[in-house]
Amino acid sequence: MASFICTRCGKCCISLGRHIRIERSLSPVQHYVRNAISNDVTLVTIHPDRRALFSGTPDPGWCPFLRRDAGGVFVCTIHENRPAVCRDFRCRTMVITGKEGTEVGHVTGTASLTTEDPVLKALWTDLKRRMPGSGPAWFREMQRELSNHGYALDILS
Repeated sequence: MASFICTRCGKCCISLGRHIRIERSLSPVQHYVRNAISNDVTLVTIHPDRRALFSGTPDPGWCPFLRRDAGGVFVCTIHENRPAVCRDFRCRTMVITGKEGTEVGHVTGTASLTTEDPVLKALWTDLKRRMPGSGPAWFREMQRELSNHGYALDILS
């Protein structure tokens, strides 16, 4: 079951809480949801394995279907039939590949790196310290610097 959203911060889904509202409930497990951005309405059903989790109260401001499980993992209780705005939302903004062409890290937001590669982690931290900011010029410089160390940085569209 692919209902886990984020094992780290959940910020992507939490931030969508400003835009996702329960318009009308048909039952405790079926709801019409309004996307405040497009004004679309979608019928969603709480996944059977997530119904107990959904019965808890969401944190204020969060998406009404986002919960944190007992292990601290952020879980979308409607992942299988979530609205289009959720399906289309991409948490990852950039991907970093190594010499073999495999993904070794990814960036969320403008500059938050997730990686298990200690060399990349140290390099990224140093580059961010030396070159704070974001935008096209920053991205080109980060691409150049990472390339010098055998990495490739690509923006996800």
